[in-house]
Amino acid sequence: MTTDNRTVIVGEGAFQYQADDQWLKLPAGWVIEEIIGVAVDSEDKVYLFNRGDHPVIVCDPDGNVVSSWGAGEFVRPHGIWIGPDDSLYLTDDEDHTIRKYSTGGKLLMTLGESGVASDTGVEGIDYRTIKQPGGPFNLPTNVALSSNGTMFITDGYGNAQVHKFSAEGQLISSWGEPGSEPGQFNCPHGIGIDQNDRVFVADRENSRL
Repeated sequence: MTTDNRTVIVGEGAFQYQADDQWLKLPAGWVIEEIIGVAVDSEDKVYLFNRGDHPVIVCDPDGNVVSSWGAGEFVRPHGIWIGPDDSLYLTDDEDHTIRKYSTGGKLLMTLGESGVASDTGVEGIDYRTIKQPGGPFNLPTNVALSSNGTMFITDGYGNAQVHKFSAEGQLISSWGEPGSEPGQFNCPHGIGIDQNDRVFVADRENSRL
């Protein structure tokens, strides 16, 4: 890491980066709130999923806004993943749904029933009060895709499970229960899949992967 009075550079060799707080060029009067995730498509367009009035903001590589969509469609944005065909998978935790969209904002698929949570015995949104696993979904957090399009979804704030769905949206299996022992989760929050299709789950309140 190299520092001076104005910049922080991280990385080494050909992979060095620094923050640019002037990159995003919002139109006049726009306010962006809590960007919860970023994805980049095959054309290098950048998708900012946020909790403001313009939930999905699409930018070019230089930070110029080229479009936005999703106004009024989300209760509380929480996670974003982009598939190999550039489809966007967006998690809405307080709506208890995951939705698949085209890059232009066309709704292609919805997993879960809007506004309906599974029964885990949770009190409000306090994950510490979860009594039992409840199946999809109760305040889901994030989604990741394997190489064949299989979806893996962390259901963490109101549940303690990971759900596996086919590319067509059929539930294949669920696993996990509240706790800190092997096979248990205490707020499964983030999820990723490597090139060998190994699934990595961030078990946030257990401070482990």
